[in-house]
Amino acid sequence: MKTILTLTAVAGLIFFSGCKQDEAPVVVPEIQFPIDISGLENEENRFFEFPLVMNQSTTRDVIVYFETRPITAEENSDYIPVQDSLIIRCGTASATISVEIVVDEFTEEDEQFRVVITGTSGAFLVGGVQEATGTILNDDTLIGVTDAGYVSAESYPGKSLVWSDEFNETSIDLQNWTYDLGASGWGNQELQNYTSNDENSYVSNGNLFIVAKEEGIHYTSARMKSIGLQEFQYGRIDVRAILPFGQGIWPAIWMLGANFPNSGWPSCGEIDIMELLGSSPSTVHGTIHFGADWTQHNYVGQGTSLPSGETFADEFHVFSIDWNEDGITWFIDDQPFYSVTSTVTGGQPYPFDNPFFFILNVAVGGQWPGYPDATTTFPQFMAVDYVRVFQ
Repeated sequence: MKTILTLTAVAGLIFFSGCKQDEAPVVVPEIQFPIDISGLENEENRFFEFPLVMNQSTTRDVIVYFETRPITAEENSDYIPVQDSLIIRCGTASATISVEIVVDEFTEEDEQFRVVITGTSGAFLVGGVQEATGTILNDDTLIGVTDAGYVSAESYPGKSLVWSDEFNETSIDLQNWTYDLGASGWGNQELQNYTSNDENSYVSNGNLFIVAKEEGIHYTSARMKSIGLQEFQYGRIDVRAILPFGQGIWPAIWMLGANFPNSGWPSCGEIDIMELLGSSPSTVHGTIHFGADWTQHNYVGQGTSLPSGETFADEFHVFSIDWNEDGITWFIDDQPFYSVTSTVTGGQPYPFDNPFFFILNVAVGGQWPGYPDATTTFPQFMAVDYVRVFQ
């Protein structure tokens, strides 16, 4: 959540006792408000100071009425709105309007607001309208998300919670997760370099964030796995997450057989709890992969879509499987959309009766999603609220 700060509208007022307003001739000065202000969103720049300048001092007090108006910045989330007035005292020719911005640690686009002079008393505005623009430059790294969306049950009949990661600590729990690292294409001609940097994966506000970033002509992201740490055979598995979007973006919540280091893929088996192509942000897919070796690779799966133009980037959804010795059923927000039985592999070995480990990642590019283009924006992120296993 963003911290809302207070607002102070400050006029740099200088009081002069020598103004003899009843005797001096009336001078009507011109007001100019010419200077746009920009600054990084940090404590040092918490107040944007906009100077008001008159072409001459006056023998009368001047009242200036002003207000802020949003452009791309949001009131109360990015800056504190104000509608107020100030007095430029006789004998002076300048004052300052101060607008407080909201300082947080969440990454955003640079954002703008206006300060508009709406009227004066005792002076006139050059050109009839005077306004200045404030530009908030963002250099933060954390991402803020709403907690809105579907929440799954905390228990199921006949099952108990045997393991979960709720991501409520201040850092990633290395008793649950380790990293795949490197930029090898990962068998799909992907573009990203997977890192363990805290700009690509971190825990904040009760969520795990996996962030894909554009780094010049290259891309970085994170791929986290629970191999050798948390492995399970069968169960109801719930993962609550917000997904990224955009051409060439490919998030996945999936599992591989724990015998992967010895048996290799696809012999170990792969269960894709959720995959999404960023170019189709309203549709997710559930899939299994199998085969005695890579030359006999096979897969079956099905997709499902949200209604009415909603996307999986809008809010949290829960991606689930119910996996037992008879087969696997996939769910979105507790609604089943696909099932397979233990006979699905036909004459191929059935690998889904062994322990599996989790993988959470956001890929950039690849044979299936295609590659980023001019419409793709970065950073893109997957936020995971929890991973739970019931048996």
